[in-house]
Amino acid sequence: MIYIEHENSVVTFVHYMPFDEVNGLGKSSEELQTTGLLVDSIPQPEANGKIPKLFINPKTQELWYEYTDRPLSPEEEIVRLKAQLKITQDALDALLLK
Repeated sequence: MIYIEHENSVVTFVHYMPFDEVNGLGKSSEELQTTGLLVDSIPQPEANGKIPKLFINPKTQELWYEYTDRPLSPEEEIVRLKAQLKITQDALDALLLK
């Protein structure tokens, strides 16, 4: 079993071995279910280059991911800004040369 805590359907904590004698949470199933849910498995997120956020429907225990774009690295941001600057410069040159 996997223990999950959530807030407003957003999974905030996952423990894969809640009943382990060494690394477990030291609580019974009934105690854990007062603060979270026990599920059999968690789906793997898609490898789509975005940041996954795990959600759960507490009533049905359905789990799913929602994805957000990851921030650009500094190098990617420089490339994006240079491309934007070139477009702006080309437009300005076109206006000035008319």
